[in-house]
Amino acid sequence: MRLPSIFRLRLRSLFARRRVERELDEELLYHLERQIEEYVAAGMSVEDARHAALRAIGGVEQRKEECRDMRGLNWIDNAAQDFLYAIRQLRKNPGFACTATFVLALGISATVTIFGLVEAALIKPLPYRDQSRLVGAFASLPSNPRSSLSYLDFTDWKNLHHVFSSIDAYALNGGFTLSTGAGAEPVTGTRVSAGFFHTLGVAPALGHDFHPDEDSAATHTVIVSYAAWQKRFGGRAEVLGQAVTLNGIPRTIIGVLPREFHFAPYGAAEFWATLQSTDPCEQNRGCANLNTVARLKDGISIESASAEMQLIAQQLQKQYPDSNRYAGSATLVPLRDVVVGEVRPILLVLLAGAGVLLLMACVNVTTLLMARSESRRREIAVRGALGATSVRLFRQFAVEGLALAGAGGTLGLVLAEWAMQILVGLIPAQRVDSMPYLRALGSNLHSVAFACSLSLLAGMLFAIIPTVRMSLSETTQSLKEGTRGSAGIRWRRFGANLVVVEVALAMVLMTAAGLLGRSLYTLLHVDTGMRPDQLASVGLHWPPARYSSDEEKVALGRQIVERISPLPGVRSVAISLTPPWAPYGAPHPSTLSGSRTITSLTKCSDDR
Repeated sequence: MRLPSIFRLRLRSLFARRRVERELDEELLYHLERQIEEYVAAGMSVEDARHAALRAIGGVEQRKEECRDMRGLNWIDNAAQDFLYAIRQLRKNPGFACTATFVLALGISATVTIFGLVEAALIKPLPYRDQSRLVGAFASLPSNPRSSLSYLDFTDWKNLHHVFSSIDAYALNGGFTLSTGAGAEPVTGTRVSAGFFHTLGVAPALGHDFHPDEDSAATHTVIVSYAAWQKRFGGRAEVLGQAVTLNGIPRTIIGVLPREFHFAPYGAAEFWATLQSTDPCEQNRGCANLNTVARLKDGISIESASAEMQLIAQQLQKQYPDSNRYAGSATLVPLRDVVVGEVRPILLVLLAGAGVLLLMACVNVTTLLMARSESRRREIAVRGALGATSVRLFRQFAVEGLALAGAGGTLGLVLAEWAMQILVGLIPAQRVDSMPYLRALGSNLHSVAFACSLSLLAGMLFAIIPTVRMSLSETTQSLKEGTRGSAGIRWRRFGANLVVVEVALAMVLMTAAGLLGRSLYTLLHVDTGMRPDQLASVGLHWPPARYSSDEEKVALGRQIVERISPLPGVRSVAISLTPPWAPYGAPHPSTLSGSRTITSLTKCSDDR
């Protein structure tokens, strides 16, 4: 398909500019010579004919500009000239340029840094299929709307519901003891129902998933994380079918999870085994040690699903009044909220604060531009008197503003990358396990696009304010009279109002920072009713096969106390089924014999 002639001319003018300019010179010269010949033939001298021809044409350079404007590409030359002129203006005022760039860079870097956190936690998709249909289902207690539930309650939920395409559970009291040639080693992991990964929409990168109903079968299998596959098994494909001993039970590795998989509600886990319906805790309806993940059916809203699950919870409360006395309701929460947890409001507050800081930076730079525009009044007036239009002046200010904003945005993006890496380094490793989405925190296409958008908006603001301030009519009048006039007074008042706005924004930030600091101080100085500075907590696990009877488990607890008590620096030892300050709703077996995990609390002497 042939392009229209006008487009062909524009493309030729853009990519063969020297040739087009040479042809333009030749054409104008041809018309000029023909005009001179006509005047000479009419009886004029050669010199008079040349002057008359130039007057008739109206100026060679003016005609060239008209031809370039007709091609529609003259704006490229003008933009290049404006950009070079803007660079010269900024180089002539290095103090102004450096101050404005640095102030703007600080505002953009803070905003982009917090946006990176928000994007990683609240915007970036979770590594699950159709994440919007995933919810967390909890038992709702009067004091805790997101409480765990027992295995028997979970199976009843699974059998009675009509709103989920699938619902599966994971244990909260995870962790295994891995038997190796060098001895026993504690490893991270948990137990899940057989369809857990299917509900999430995650398929193993190597091997296969658990078979249906494997949690009720006698087989013992395990799926390992990608990190564990690389660290403990050298990334070998032969790992499939290999046996590992966890808690004294041989288990066969059947799959390896994808590299990008993470499940923040539990944290880092190297081994994923199946729940066993024959375990003591799973047979006790009062042993609430599970959280659930469910996938809504198509066309089912979270509100309607929540209403049905509340009816099921009420039915179970009536059917089992002893164990489900307070669990007469259920709560459904989008899985994104379960993953993010309490981080969402903190991030939104930080993003709002960063936005206020960026607004203050823009106000500062605008004030500097207004002060600078005062010194350029005569320059703009002269340009207006020589024929510069308001559009041409606005374009010049726009290029200067965009150049300034571009420099500030580039520096701000570099500072934001450093700030994000520093933030990740400040987060404790155990907290990163519960917030795995922060591991890949850093500059990406979204943060770069966000920084470019902020720079563009700032550049347009920096272009509009001086243009309105230096209106053509006002500058021409000031060139004639050399006075400020009523417009100057009006703009001085506007500048004073900008200072008031800046001070108000600074007070908002200072007040918010003070309140957040006070809240943090209060959290760090909560009276727990004990002195934790000399307490040490150690979680202990034992293989169920080795300690199968209640008498053996009780004897194990006594041996722990007897062996720890004589250690140097130990003043007293106690055993707790759950660690102090454990989250409400965490598993709480009622007897030592029903638990695989206990916590040893050791009080050390003052020099330990």
